[in-house]
Amino acid sequence: MLFKASLLILLLGAAASTAHDASSPYKLKEISSNPYAFTIMSTASNTTIVSNTGILTGATNTSMTATPKTSHDTKITTQFIAPSILHVHTQTTGTTLSFTGAQFSTTPGAKHYGVWSYPFNDSITNAEIAFDLKGLQGNDGINYASARAPFFISSAGYAVYADTQAMGSFSFSDEMGQVEFRFNATALNYYIILPEVMGGEGAFKSLLTQYASLTDTSPLWSPRAYGPMFWHNDFQRASAFPEGVGNAQEFVRDVVDQLAAHRVRASAVMVDRPYGTGDEGWGNYDFDPKYWPDVQGLVHEVADKGLDFQAWVANRAVPGSELFNTSASNNWLFPDIQNELQPGVALNLSIPDAYTYLQDAMNFLPRLGIKGYKIDRGDENEMPIWGENVQTYLFHKLMYEGQAAHWGSAARDNPRPAGFYNFARSVNDRSRRYTGVWGADPASTENGLVQSIRQGIRSGLLGFPMWGSDCGGYTRKIGTGAPGEELWARWMWFSAFSPVYEVMLYEESIPWYDYSEELMGVLRETARLHHELIPFIQSYMFRATTDGLPVIRALFLQAPHDEAVWDADESYFFGEEFLVAPITQSNGEKSVYFPRGSKYLEYFGKEDVYEGGGERVFKLDINSVPVFVREGAIIPRGDLYQFNNQWDRNWKPWLNIEAYPSYDVESSGFRYFDEESGRAVDIRMETKKKRKMVCVSYSVLATPGELQIHLKGGPRKFKLARRGGKECVWGVDSLFD
Repeated sequence: MLFKASLLILLLGAAASTAHDASSPYKLKEISSNPYAFTIMSTASNTTIVSNTGILTGATNTSMTATPKTSHDTKITTQFIAPSILHVHTQTTGTTLSFTGAQFSTTPGAKHYGVWSYPFNDSITNAEIAFDLKGLQGNDGINYASARAPFFISSAGYAVYADTQAMGSFSFSDEMGQVEFRFNATALNYYIILPEVMGGEGAFKSLLTQYASLTDTSPLWSPRAYGPMFWHNDFQRASAFPEGVGNAQEFVRDVVDQLAAHRVRASAVMVDRPYGTGDEGWGNYDFDPKYWPDVQGLVHEVADKGLDFQAWVANRAVPGSELFNTSASNNWLFPDIQNELQPGVALNLSIPDAYTYLQDAMNFLPRLGIKGYKIDRGDENEMPIWGENVQTYLFHKLMYEGQAAHWGSAARDNPRPAGFYNFARSVNDRSRRYTGVWGADPASTENGLVQSIRQGIRSGLLGFPMWGSDCGGYTRKIGTGAPGEELWARWMWFSAFSPVYEVMLYEESIPWYDYSEELMGVLRETARLHHELIPFIQSYMFRATTDGLPVIRALFLQAPHDEAVWDADESYFFGEEFLVAPITQSNGEKSVYFPRGSKYLEYFGKEDVYEGGGERVFKLDINSVPVFVREGAIIPRGDLYQFNNQWDRNWKPWLNIEAYPSYDVESSGFRYFDEESGRAVDIRMETKKKRKMVCVSYSVLATPGELQIHLKGGPRKFKLARRGGKECVWGVDSLFD
């Protein structure tokens, strides 16, 4: 594919240049000046880690060639801006050189990760993949899995980040032993990132953290962002109305009331398109009074019952709508768009007046009381392909700014969550500053669940920590496509151990109307469990604002020394503490590999311990999932937010700190984010094997609760001291012994 050469390029946030630190563990060695090529080597061992075998330029993306360092048409500079980050800058001056890129040779057997969230070849790795840096459309398992970033990690021990929103392409070829990228840009900044410390568990994590320092990290979202959040694919479809419900407004009220009646913890409801007047139910900045006679009252009623109200949005002007007519008259729409998928054209938000107009028009939603958006489209041919990355970024920025002006944004210098939550499926690199990610449109099948797990892992490796999937699957057909009870139950367990738990309702597939009490029990239990894990998840999201590390983690991030985990794509670490292996097969079986270097305790029963380096097959019914705790783990778990729990008149917030000591782990810690005080609280655990002693210490906490030290014979429990404290036990046996 040839990309349009007049693309607007946004080069954002490039790191400032500094002198190379002579004590750096790495050094650059030029291996050619014509064409220009170099390697980065370990100073200590004098071994090559990565070879940048060519810097590419050309008039088109298919006619690019390797460029000499002495080229009159291209200027190339290289500089270590940090001991483990090399900055490469290319600038073409020739009038015909519209594309720039780079080429890398790969270590034999090296695996590569990143660039796209879509699991090409049903894998978390990129092998024999060549594709553009754009949104994906209809694909097996997951339609429109469009999170992407110009960033990849190699198992050889390095990462590369191209700081551009230009359209481009990446190619990973094992057969040729080569990785390359090509961008429709006359100037390009890219960074080769090396581990800050060679070896150890933190080596590959440091690649993501340094990447985060060069780009934008996720904000700390409202605690209601984590869910469970419930939505219906079409609240206005009369055939979907439950008995006694006469319009969409009553349908939303029924969902809210049924959640409370069945005591299902929830944080928000979301209204998908259609909800406005006009074609596609969108574009006239309103709620159709035929279906929503008093939407203002409904939003306030939902809030009074403890839930946020969210709505679908998109940069899509449908012919005949107010959005289309105003934009067309001002020449704000992209010309010559032939959209065969659905009618509509995007506004060109690079035009300041178009940006301001749409922002002003969209403010009616937060004024109604709506706290956050499900952001759709941006990858469905409503704009030129070359504009996707810039335009989706600008739309996410616009949507964030409107919500933040009304509800408050996250503050980095004084930690405070935003007062809302946005989530989108078509996102690119710097969009993470403005939106979380929803895992596109998975099929309501076992394959859809498997692909969602892979996509969650891949999204984390792109620096998108805030992620969730459509629980139960999105692609359903009335009468034949509703998720079976077992599939939905397995997906609920996966969602419980995802950063975001969001549940799609659909005609003939509403848990409390169309399924058994057993499935409702699973929904109730997983919703409660996820709600109680919010302190744990939010603490990781607080850290992600600076370190860029995901909550769902590929196994190799925690156990890079174990060669067996580099292809693992159906199990993951949830933070550092949990090993999660969702069941995806209808026979209820799951083969779980335990990464080397640790022991693992089965979390729910707290009896069985498994040694790292081994594998076991588990067979469980729909009421459980294989979840394990690493030795030395500290897990904050509690009920900090009432949300929709109006049924418990004596509700009060509580926090438990669960500690899982092992005498093989002498010291461990957890950095807990205490939202009420706005402080990070360090929790430490120390063990002494000879004395069989365990001590847990913590500083000031705003919420009452218990410290629970889990040991053989049962947990030892201590009341949490609000001003902090330290508790020690002696002569005790660890569960891991």
